[in-house]
Amino acid sequence: MVNMNSSGNSEDNLLNYSVNTGYTMNKTGSDLASVGGYASYDSQWGSWSASSSFDTDKSRQYSLSTDGGFVLHSGGLTFSNDSFSSSDTIVLVKAPGAKGARINSSGSSVDRWGYGVTSSLSPYRENTISLDIEDMDGDVELKSTSTIAVPRDGAILFANFETDQGRSAIINMSRSDNKTLPFAAEVYEGDAPIGNMGQDGQAFVRGINDAGELIVRWYEEGRPQSCRAAYQFPAQPATLPGSQTLVLSNVICRISNRN
Repeated sequence: MVNMNSSGNSEDNLLNYSVNTGYTMNKTGSDLASVGGYASYDSQWGSWSASSSFDTDKSRQYSLSTDGGFVLHSGGLTFSNDSFSSSDTIVLVKAPGAKGARINSSGSSVDRWGYGVTSSLSPYRENTISLDIEDMDGDVELKSTSTIAVPRDGAILFANFETDQGRSAIINMSRSDNKTLPFAAEVYEGDAPIGNMGQDGQAFVRGINDAGELIVRWYEEGRPQSCRAAYQFPAQPATLPGSQTLVLSNVICRISNRN
């Protein structure tokens, strides 16, 4: 008898698979070969698994199974790949725009409607409810990525994570007097603060329009200073590699007497 096996998983551990083959030599000459496989996948709709096997004597077997749960709430119907009952302690997470963010490093994630649910909580203990944004799809900023709760047994918690879904951009600016814009200077569009200056004249802003005017404000020797920069993004703007953050360069911020 000869057997060979191979198994593996995806980088995010959501997909697992295995393949096995066998060959048996009989004295009667009726050798038997077999092959089988198994795969499982944790999706936001539940956990799915499938297996199949067959051999040369025409024996075949197939199986398909699924496991998971859902919560009906005021915002809709939210599925989970966790299996839970009405007596389990669970948390319903709301994080608008944070599709793909994983909850408590489990297989459960925030769906396209901004909700997610998991049962990975312990009753009567301090639990950290956190969001892992590494696999998050959208261009969104989370005001916080974790919160603390001490639930009762069988409780359904609600964790609301505030987000900012405004479009983000990095703008490379220089002053009209050739001086460097101060680090941490505030960037405004109209009366609304939308970001800050970083190093080397790079401003990180969120909620920016296609075109408009930015105002950079700071203090120099105790006196308020400001400059104004007109901007316009092209029809197909550049973005940071691997992200949706826009990039705009060569923007001149002209020193203003108006603060």
